[in-house]
Amino acid sequence: MIMLRKFRTTLVGYSFIFPAIVLVAIFLLYPIGFVIYISFHKWGILGTPEFVGLKNYVTIFHDPRFWRAVLNTGYYMVLAVPAQIGLGLLLAMLVNRKGIAGRSLFRTIYFIPLSISFVAAGIIFQWILTATPIEGFASHLFGQIGIPFPKWETSDSNWAMVAIALMNTWKSAGYAMVIYLAGLQGINRDYYEAAAIDGARSEWHLFRYITWPLLAPTTFLLVISTVIFTVRGFEPIFVMTQGGPAGATTTLVYYLYERFPNTMGVSSAAATFLLVAILLLTLAQFLASRRAESYY
Repeated sequence: MIMLRKFRTTLVGYSFIFPAIVLVAIFLLYPIGFVIYISFHKWGILGTPEFVGLKNYVTIFHDPRFWRAVLNTGYYMVLAVPAQIGLGLLLAMLVNRKGIAGRSLFRTIYFIPLSISFVAAGIIFQWILTATPIEGFASHLFGQIGIPFPKWETSDSNWAMVAIALMNTWKSAGYAMVIYLAGLQGINRDYYEAAAIDGARSEWHLFRYITWPLLAPTTFLLVISTVIFTVRGFEPIFVMTQGGPAGATTTLVYYLYERFPNTMGVSSAAATFLLVAILLLTLAQFLASRRAESYY
């Protein structure tokens, strides 16, 4: 009788999550499986897929543009992810401090960019940072003080990715701020009181030995989500640079976009490579997080 009751309870529970499982299977698992399947075939959308084995993977691994896209993706991630997380943590600690007037207003202001689409944000930053042919706000401001502004959108490829990362940081730091703010407010104040009794009154020491270790799970969540959002970002590059100048901002996702119309199998192979890379990065970050937690 008890076993039957447990079975019914379990069945009821699974019946509630069944619609979500179906949606995940249809809109997430099936597309991923289909992309992996197509990566082993030659297919131009029309007609029947032709099995070619690992030929598509050999093609991308011998394509210099693919490896440059991989390097560009890594460079973009190194620029954007630490900046977003660092700025989000700084903003969260500022708005979490007691005694600051208008804290709710500041939280709203910092969060507003997150509600703007990447297309709109890209257009705004393109206008702000444009050096040619129409002088943008930042270019004009730097010109007034005699500092030449880099022509990142046409010739100065070293600054093109920096401009995109700057826009991404401005737009996405609010997300990190909200997550960190929840983590900060979840820390028991008794830890700080005990540290004060033991003589730890420096803000840096409180942050170093209490706040930062207790934010480790929050940081792990943010690193994973921010890396995924950054690596798969397409709209900023499409709006601001379209992969240029001279391929300096062609990331893996934009490489897929360029190769997709004529070589769907090759694009699927690159997408599968990106999926595996994200999974490996997630695993590495998980292991690093576990090691950090054991250290503290």
